[in-house]
Amino acid sequence: MIPRPAMRSKLARLSLLWALSMGALPSAGCGPTVKPETYADSARAAFEDAMEVFGDEDWPEAIKRLTVVKNRYAYSQYAATAELRIADAWFEQDKYVEAIDAYRGFVQSRPNHPDVPLAMYRIAVSYDEQQSSDFFLFPPAYEKDQAVTRDATRALEVYVERYPSDRNAADAQARLRRCRERLADYELYVAGFYLRDERTASARGRLERVVSEFQDLPDRWAPAALTLSKVYGALGLKAEARQMAARLIEAQPKRPEADQARAFLAQLGR
Repeated sequence: MIPRPAMRSKLARLSLLWALSMGALPSAGCGPTVKPETYADSARAAFEDAMEVFGDEDWPEAIKRLTVVKNRYAYSQYAATAELRIADAWFEQDKYVEAIDAYRGFVQSRPNHPDVPLAMYRIAVSYDEQQSSDFFLFPPAYEKDQAVTRDATRALEVYVERYPSDRNAADAQARLRRCRERLADYELYVAGFYLRDERTASARGRLERVVSEFQDLPDRWAPAALTLSKVYGALGLKAEARQMAARLIEAQPKRPEADQARAFLAQLGR
């Protein structure tokens, strides 16, 4: 039986639709299926792109691209590293205030991350590097305000106390000692200023601070102890003067200040 024209037209349309639908499906011989890019794929690509710029030391552009990774892919495995590298980029530019803020944010948001010790070390170093140098056009460091030195000292002390075996601990200890030397020098400088201005009572407080806090620095402690014993004597505090001189002799018996303390004790005895 020959189909009627209307039936033939309908069959033709169905055949065409079937052919089109079959053509839209991949065949076994047409190559691999292209998978759509996932969130993880996009995060990895963005991170690798940012790190390539980071490796080229284009710090502003690296910060820009790493910030995209940090914000857009906050739930990826790359977000934490991106956040730390942003802080590193500020640090490499000697922009220590920005670096401190970035490292501190990393520590606060990811307290259990294995790179927290590194971030805390870099915070301390950032404070330390802000201290003024002793360049010949400027006053010596010990004559300047020591606010930054105190900040550096606190940060270094926290880091060393928490991570005494960390790979950067030795450097932090050396930096901490230099900071403490600078703080002691500042107290001695101010005490000397007060003594020259005949403000003996004011000098007493500065010297007592050195004696109380810096016995681990004998080059600063011994002169402070000797001067303090004489200040006590000048203020009529003979018992305190004898006690301080005796303490100096006991703690540092071979230093020249100890010999001077012995002579001072002999004077007090007369």
